[in-house]
Amino acid sequence: MSKLNSVEVQVGRTGALTPVAILDPTDLGGVIVSRASLHNFLFARSVLEADDNGNVNKDASVMISRAGDVIPQVLRRLNNSNETAPQLHKVEYISLSAPKTCPACGAPTYYDDLLDPSESKKPTNDTITSGQVLRCGGPQLLCPPRAIGALSHAYSRDALDVVGLSEGRLQQLMNASLIEVPSDLFKILDPDSTMKDEISKLPFWGEKSAHNLMEATQLVAKNGVSLSKFIYSLGIRHIGVHSSKLISSAYGSVENFFDDVDESKNAEVCFNSLNDIKGVGQVMIESLIKFSSNKELVTAAKELAARVPIHDEITTLSLAKKGSSTPRIFEGKSVVFTGSLPNKMSRSTAQNIAIEFLGAKSTPSNVSKSTGVVVEGIGGGKKAMEAKMLGIEIISAEDFVNMIEGHKSMN
Repeated sequence: MSKLNSVEVQVGRTGALTPVAILDPTDLGGVIVSRASLHNFLFARSVLEADDNGNVNKDASVMISRAGDVIPQVLRRLNNSNETAPQLHKVEYISLSAPKTCPACGAPTYYDDLLDPSESKKPTNDTITSGQVLRCGGPQLLCPPRAIGALSHAYSRDALDVVGLSEGRLQQLMNASLIEVPSDLFKILDPDSTMKDEISKLPFWGEKSAHNLMEATQLVAKNGVSLSKFIYSLGIRHIGVHSSKLISSAYGSVENFFDDVDESKNAEVCFNSLNDIKGVGQVMIESLIKFSSNKELVTAAKELAARVPIHDEITTLSLAKKGSSTPRIFEGKSVVFTGSLPNKMSRSTAQNIAIEFLGAKSTPSNVSKSTGVVVEGIGGGKKAMEAKMLGIEIISAEDFVNMIEGHKSMN
């Protein structure tokens, strides 16, 4: 048993607002528990037996446990003598009403409509349903708890791949007002920048750590990233690593991508053309439309593109027409890529095309007896030699690109 002191609203990276019970510290199986998630506001009202106004007595007794002996949870509220004799003392209440604004940034909140993601609802006690998630409706980069997650996502390995930036270090840089949006990190490379010196003075950093961060940033600014990694770095909801590859292969260049983003009045028409791509659904398209309507996020994306070279991708929109009956060249084969590919095509893009559009069964990194085809680019000596020894078919990277063009023309 414990006592309920208050209920705080926690804001997650995706903007989800979660009520959290703040409890008297209680020993539970050798662990001192003082916080427990209440999942959502409907669950909080139910488990804490809130009144018709959505209120519960402060200091109410509750029964708690650890789900799976790990996660603290509130099982139910308990009746006690204090609650049944309010005349003996002044009763204080805790509100379990869903907040209409985000407690972190003040932006309006809304409920996801799980049946129709294109619609959203303002939080009212009459419309709340089980399973709906209350979210912050403001730009993620302008909401502090979400900004840390958004920046960590942008600099992650599958995105910009800036080494040495944990969420703890990002929090330090944000607290020092050195970083607000992803492009801010690249100011450390400006000739007149004092950013490196300022970072070296932060706790637990020092000159070496600051220098290492500068070198990691410089490496990204020099080598650039693929369009798919850039799109993934933007943290658009429902757009993961795989879907970023599909979208980038449809646009081919960052300029083409921003052309549709800038068509704010016709964004729905522009992005709905992605419906022709296998693997891209309406939920992703709605997320892209919502992203394009947010000026702050679009501006931040363009500022990042101005700092980091974005490599073009092979345009595959016409490859992916749903219902295409054209035979796929690599149908059922295991395809290995080796060496550099033409037109600055990334390895991930080539692998995606081989599987999604040309029918490859898999694209492993090593050659084996089960390999069906090896695509050889510049500098692909060792794997090509292994393929020759095993009698495996080898085609040049240029022939691979020609296959793509041939497949497009047939569709």
